[in-house]
Amino acid sequence: MKRKIDFITVICCVLTIAILSGVFFILPDSSLSQKENRTLSQVPKFSINNLFSGKYTSDLAEYISDQFPARDTFVAIKAYSELVLGKGENNGVIYAKNNTLVPRDEITQNRLQENLETVKEFQTAVGVPVCLGALPRLVDVFSEYLPVTYPKQNDVSLWQNFYDTTKELGVTAPNLYDTLCEGNNYYRTDHHYTVYGAYETYKLLGNVLGYEPKDTDFFKKEIVSSNFLGTSMRKSGFYLTKKDEITLFRYDGDTDYTVTADGKEMELYDFSKLDATDKYAVFLGGNHARVEITSDDEKPKMLVIRDSFADSLAPFLALHYDLVLLDLRYYTDNVQQIVKEEGINQVLILESISEFATNKNISSLRWFYE
Repeated sequence: MKRKIDFITVICCVLTIAILSGVFFILPDSSLSQKENRTLSQVPKFSINNLFSGKYTSDLAEYISDQFPARDTFVAIKAYSELVLGKGENNGVIYAKNNTLVPRDEITQNRLQENLETVKEFQTAVGVPVCLGALPRLVDVFSEYLPVTYPKQNDVSLWQNFYDTTKELGVTAPNLYDTLCEGNNYYRTDHHYTVYGAYETYKLLGNVLGYEPKDTDFFKKEIVSSNFLGTSMRKSGFYLTKKDEITLFRYDGDTDYTVTADGKEMELYDFSKLDATDKYAVFLGGNHARVEITSDDEKPKMLVIRDSFADSLAPFLALHYDLVLLDLRYYTDNVQQIVKEEGINQVLILESISEFATNKNISSLRWFYE
């Protein structure tokens, strides 16, 4: 009887492998994973050098993994299997309480001190006010949802070090942490703050920068998506988690700005992105090296050194400033030159604390302009 069961098991395994192999060779390759929002590996080119160096076999394994039939289904099965086994996370994303997906964010190469000193040197060099807005992460915002085994003390120490060092150096850095860690300020499936978090940031920055923030009554709330699949969900494979909503704070005149992204005209909101995987790109169309937002009104000019969090903040700041937004991951020219030659009145550095504490690109602010 046992031999019969073993025989049936072997036959089933062989048939499964044969069927999946047949499907693998029959189905055309996909170029993009909509779930993960990334380009998938294609058939690697063979060469003797690549074969003996191991690159060909490595690329081939990656290609088979990316093009495997029903890949998204198997990714989800693997993710939820981890929960059943008690691991509580998959691919570095914790399945926290209240169906919240929280990426682990344990900073190992801390450049915080060096980057804060760079900000101080930059402010001295350009001679205009510089404000540093460090934004909390999901591990900060949803800390009460995390398992008791998560090393929360590391996060407390990071923020204490940040505020102690900014005070010591004389760097203007308003406390955004306390307010943003409350309420409906961050998505549950994505690492960004919601438009409510962007609005709270806008209000808090007004206290430091000197503008009078508009009340919520000034804006018209518009839900533009109810099925937002964020970066945390795409990375984790927990595809059954309840999706997020994307809300915009619209106002009269928000379509009248002149907006250019890397020299191409666009709008504050790119509604075509709502049909794509990365729906957060509805704000300014996603990542760009340089974005300019101007109006016909006379306003002071602000330079924003930013990551993608600034995309949803920009419509608020545009009420008070003409904006130049630079993403130092892509922008490689001299930043001090922009301040000196383009009439910048105020500089805002706005980044997630984890991005700022690890970002090597901040060092480019040291490039002197003569």
